Amino acid sequence: MPWKKLSDFPEQKVIGVYAIEFWAIRDGKVWHQGRKRRAADAASFEIYLDEHLENSLFIARDASSIYHAWTRMSEIDRNSFARRDQYWVDQHQVYLEHETSLKAVQNADPQSFRDLGHGYAADQNAAWYWGRLMKTCTHSQRLEVFTDNTLYASDEEQIYCDGKALQRVTAHSWRMLSAHFSTDDVHIYYLERKLPRVDIASWTHLDGPWSKDKQHVFYMNKIQKEYSAITFDLAALQQIQQP
Repeated sequence: MPWKKLSDFPEQKVIGVYAIEFWAIRDGKVWHQGRKRRAADAASFEIYLDEHLENSLFIARDASSIYHAWTRMSEIDRNSFARRDQYWVDQHQVYLEHETSLKAVQNADPQSFRDLGHGYAADQNAAWYWGRLMKTCTHSQRLEVFTDNTLYASDEEQIYCDGKALQRVTAHSWRMLSAHFSTDDVHIYYLERKLPRVDIASWTHLDGPWSKDKQHVFYMNKIQKEYSAITFDLAALQQIQQP
C-alpha cells in the first residue's frame, strides 16, 4: 500500500534528501519541516509513498483530510483521493502537484480523465500538458503519447511537442528525423519550431541540436550566419569549445 502511518516510521519521523525532516510526531502532534500541524490527527496520520520516496513526501492524510506540505486541502475529498501517475483525482476534480503546491486542473472531468504519462493528460473534452490546457487539441479522446519519443503526442490530426502543436502539420504527413528534429516533407522542425529558409533536399542532421543544408548552418531552429555551410566543421568547433 502506498499509504503508511507516520507512527510506523522509525522514531516516528520521515527523513528525505539532504537529511530534511519532512514529517514527525512529537508530543502527540504532527510536524512538517519544523512547523506544527495543529489540526492533524497524529494517530491516523499517513504519508503517501511510491517507489521514489523523495518524490512523494508532501502528500499526506489523516482520518478526515488530505494535506500537502503545510496546507490542509479542505476542498479535496479524502476518501476518493487517488494517484494517476503524475496527476491526482478525487470524485470532483483533477489535481497536479508542482513543487510545493497541489492545484486543481481547471474544468477537468475526473470520471473520463486519462493520465497519458510524461505530463500529457486528457478527458472527454480537453487535453493538458503538465496541467496547462492544450487549446488547439479538439480530439482529446484520441490523444496518445509516442512511445519512442515521449515529448511528442498526436490526436490523429495534429502533432504536439512539449504540449504545443506543430503549426499547420497534419499527423499523416509527419515523421521523426532524430530525437528533436522532424518533418512533414515541406518543413523541418526542431521540437515545435520551424527551421527558416531550409532546403529539405540538402538538409542533414549533424549532432544534437546542430544541422545544415546547402546554404545554412542551424543551431536548434536558428540560422548561424557566422558559419559557412560548405566549410563548417562541427567536430572542430566542439573541440574548441571543450574546457
